[in-house]
Amino acid sequence: MFYDVKEHTRTNWQSGVGTGMHIRSLIRHNFFKTLLILLTALACSLTVSFFGVGKESIIMVFLLGVLFTSVITSSYVWGILNSFASLIMFNFLFTEPRYTFIIYYNKDIILLLFFLVTAVVSGFVTSKLQQQILLTAKNERTANILYRIASGFLSVSGEQNIIHQAISFVKDFVGKDSYVLMADGKTEYRFHETVLDQELSSFTIQSPAGQLGTMYTEIGKNETDEQSELIIQAVVMQLGIALDRENLYRQQEKIRLAMEREHLRATLLRAVSHDLRSPLTALSGAGNLLADEFENLSDQERKKLAEDISEEITWLIDLVENILNMTRINESQLVLKKEDEVIDDVVSEAVAHVGRLLKGRKFSVHLPEEVVMVPMDGRLIVRVLINLLENAVRHTSTEAEISLSVLVQDQQVQVVVSDTGSGIDERIQSSLFEKYVTLDKGLSDSRRGIGLGLSICKAIMEAHGGSILAEKNEPSGVRFIISLPREG
Repeated sequence: MFYDVKEHTRTNWQSGVGTGMHIRSLIRHNFFKTLLILLTALACSLTVSFFGVGKESIIMVFLLGVLFTSVITSSYVWGILNSFASLIMFNFLFTEPRYTFIIYYNKDIILLLFFLVTAVVSGFVTSKLQQQILLTAKNERTANILYRIASGFLSVSGEQNIIHQAISFVKDFVGKDSYVLMADGKTEYRFHETVLDQELSSFTIQSPAGQLGTMYTEIGKNETDEQSELIIQAVVMQLGIALDRENLYRQQEKIRLAMEREHLRATLLRAVSHDLRSPLTALSGAGNLLADEFENLSDQERKKLAEDISEEITWLIDLVENILNMTRINESQLVLKKEDEVIDDVVSEAVAHVGRLLKGRKFSVHLPEEVVMVPMDGRLIVRVLINLLENAVRHTSTEAEISLSVLVQDQQVQVVVSDTGSGIDERIQSSLFEKYVTLDKGLSDSRRGIGLGLSICKAIMEAHGGSILAEKNEPSGVRFIISLPREG
């Protein structure tokens, strides 16, 4: 970093001139304050003397003037000067012979001597007491600032926000601009594009993990006093603690996310392996039976085995499709390809896909009379309807009724899949659309799925800007309602 020596010397000279002018101005103000108090004490003494009050009482008036001078100027020097001036005035105006500096009586000499000693001691003590009061107030202000600094970092999170808070504290409490350079030597934080063109002092930002960076603060505008340096060091110390806390939180968050991903992966693998076992066992059994007993089986039995195989294959295809969709959702790779689709065609494709499951069930479809076009990714909406229809089939008895209705409104289209089964179990009502939620929130021997269908439906509907909800169906069962906006 380069500094102009001539410019730096001129700045120091200007600073010295400014300091000298400030001292002369302070002396001038204190002189006039002392003179005003002295004249006031003189006026009061003349007034008291006019009423015949003795010299012992009059000298107390001058003594009060000395005390007031020490308090108002915060300096015992002016108090001592006022005591000597008061002594001269008292001797000239109130001791015999008057209007001379000659003293006839010894008691007047003793009186004046005691006045001088009392005035000097009183002025000195009063000045020191005043300085202690000012120092106490200064220390109280410093303690208050340190408390505000310590508490100010507690509610701030994020590296950038924490560092900007520290720079703001230095500006507010010390009146200096600053910036922070991180330990990597590349990352730099400035506040409001501050440009520092003065000589800089550096403060190391430390933490238990080591050096985190350096704060550079200007010292050219004001000379850094002990209080300012203490405040800056406090800011830097709290900054190091806050940054270390932020780094620790980020590490814990990474560990938590990694553990959560590992838990989800393990849960998915367990669920998939469990759910694959049942259809694969059924496929193996049906295939072996057909291969071994094909000639001995009747046409009806062979047809039944073929239907079972087809149903199990459909189940496996849907399972794999749901897993792939959930993988895309988790990796934020679920890309919509919206086109204007006829809602009747989407419903027909979904019903055809689960037609074998619906065979022998009381199932009805209610479509609008007019042709309704809705912007959507038809493939994904078909997957939503398939999941809802399969959910209705697998969680109701064969006597339950299942229906699918399309309702057209001004701004949206609703598709309602309802059944007259037993409804939603209260144990999973609040977490119905979460991942891996099954009837018993665990794995069972029945083939009920791994709890991905409804969570996939929710993700797809939210990606379309729509919604999905479940409500009780009267008199029994459940209604799933998906809503799609009619405009993209």
